[in-house]
Amino acid sequence: MFRRAFLVTTIGLLTVLGTSACNMLSPVASLKVYSPSDGTNGDLGFVKARNIIYFTDGQGHGALYGAFANSSSNTQDFALKLEGGANGTIYRQYLVKGYQVLNFGYQNQPALKVALKGKPGELTTILLYTDTGSVRLNVPILDGTLPQYQDIVNSLAKN
Repeated sequence: MFRRAFLVTTIGLLTVLGTSACNMLSPVASLKVYSPSDGTNGDLGFVKARNIIYFTDGQGHGALYGAFANSSSNTQDFALKLEGGANGTIYRQYLVKGYQVLNFGYQNQPALKVALKGKPGELTTILLYTDTGSVRLNVPILDGTLPQYQDIVNSLAKN
């Protein structure tokens, strides 16, 4: 009787451990940092680039969309070097006040209209510079193939 109870208990414990042990050993996917969008992210000191996307209509009109957040209480300056400009490399410099966000194309702010080389499905390189260094952002080039982006792409040729 004792052997039978011991055997049933052992089998029960092994079954529970065998079916639940994988949760103890495998990494939890939800704890990994990822971009839940089509854009790219990058961090450089207190300047955080979020959801950076370049849209093109294939007719020479394009715009950069994204947000640059300042996680510091002090004003931060940063520069963008847009490689692959239709007329050469493009440089732009910006200031972001403490705990503020500079939006391009989001929150009713205009996108940064620039003509960059590249085709939809490719990546374009944007360098983000601050006084602490630089980071390379590999930004996706998208068009109006996806329905959620058709209005954005259709508006690129307008002022």
